[in-house]
Amino acid sequence: MIIDIIKVILLPTVIGGILLYSDYKSNKRIQRNVHNQFTLKLNKSYLWIGIICCLFGSVLMSAAIKHWNKDIYIMSSLTVLFFLVMGSIVLLWYYNYELVFDEKRIIASDWKRKKITTKWSEIENIKFNTISGYLKLYSKNDRIAVHQHSIGFVEFLRFMEMKTNYTKEELKIPF
Repeated sequence: MIIDIIKVILLPTVIGGILLYSDYKSNKRIQRNVHNQFTLKLNKSYLWIGIICCLFGSVLMSAAIKHWNKDIYIMSSLTVLFFLVMGSIVLLWYYNYELVFDEKRIIASDWKRKKITTKWSEIENIKFNTISGYLKLYSKNDRIAVHQHSIGFVEFLRFMEMKTNYTKEELKIPF
């Protein structure tokens, strides 16, 4: 009974709330920094998802250690590893992902802090994937991915429309 309530009511409500929060933050207007650049970062829901996954993995690890059983040692180890690795990757993504852009160029760093710099004039193609939520910018040598849940994503779209021949309607971006 309680499991059914969680599956039917609580889980969709929480996930819907996180998505609404993410869309709200994506539509937020951001200000230029002292170098006259805009900076996009992921919203706080990614921080909390990473922390919750790591905590859940830690709780599962302590429960597995306390109630160790030879019948479940492989499955419990894989489950703990899954949550700890997933939480760590989401936290690394939250802290390291950054997109800085101005009138001339775009500088992106991914979850591994790998930086890619390209000029607006070098962009040859732009594609938006509705499933992953990534706007991918292709130049001759590089590919930059901009996540739609970045705070100030609409500001990037405004710049993209000014600096390239692409529009958000043409790319079917839902903002």
